[in-house]
Amino acid sequence: MISIVMAAYQHAEYIEESVKSIWSQSYPNVELVVVDDASTDGTPAILKELRKHSPIPMRVFYNKENQGPNRTQNRAVGLAYAGLIGFLASDDKFAPNRFESQTKLFSKEPDLMIVYGNGWSFRNGNPVARLHGDEVKELLSQNANEILRYLYTHSSPFYLQTALVKKDFLLACGGYDEHVLADDWVLNIRFFQHLVRSGNFAYLDEDLAYYRLHDSNLHKNISRQVALKKEVVEKYTPDHLKREALGNIYWKQGQSAFSNSFPLTGIKCLLLSQVYQLQPRRFWTLLYSSIRACLMMSKKQIRNHSK
Repeated sequence: MISIVMAAYQHAEYIEESVKSIWSQSYPNVELVVVDDASTDGTPAILKELRKHSPIPMRVFYNKENQGPNRTQNRAVGLAYAGLIGFLASDDKFAPNRFESQTKLFSKEPDLMIVYGNGWSFRNGNPVARLHGDEVKELLSQNANEILRYLYTHSSPFYLQTALVKKDFLLACGGYDEHVLADDWVLNIRFFQHLVRSGNFAYLDEDLAYYRLHDSNLHKNISRQVALKKEVVEKYTPDHLKREALGNIYWKQGQSAFSNSFPLTGIKCLLLSQVYQLQPRRFWTLLYSSIRACLMMSKKQIRNHSK
């Protein structure tokens, strides 16, 4: 059996589609465990109705007060019956053949602890980009030590929506860290901290899950993301790698700020990246990005003035 765990919160608009993507799985032996984190938008009522008509075992639990995603996920995992765990956010969805190939790998390799897959981000029903591009697939072809070092110095590029993991291994890793807010990154760090000592992992380049892009995605707030990522670095990254990690974090958030039309925030983040880790190539990219951003702002001001 596979237990699919879902921490639901304020996703009344999307949760029915998410749940029904589990109902339509080609792999027959699955259960769904949902814990609603005190939603106020109608999500609990939708879940109650869906449970009545579910063609698979579906158990729904409700937090009396909002506990946050990490505690809610840990509660869902603790309530799961199966030895294999799949993760699905309450606004994302699975491909119909989500588990077929992954379960075959687990049956062949007793030392296998986790299998990652691939998928797509999507917006308004249209695909946008592969979840795991060529660089991520190259990273997943390396050994656990190399991946762990990367995770100490970069935000995790691995989407847990694509992963299938043994429950015993997940619990041995400590599950989600309830004392930090960054969830998937920390869990992946914990996975590979254990995998460097024992166990194996695998990657299948198959489209297994779909990550929804919308305005309420938590990662959209750049300042909040910087604070969350610095918290992870402080707690998990070894001291000799912390400056490298902070340089990479500010660089990545600076690029995100530019792509979301926040040039001043982008310039600030990119400058801070050079404070922690000066790199000539990045410096010239920073200079170009700053000049371009200033020119764009000047043009916008001129247009607004002419109106």
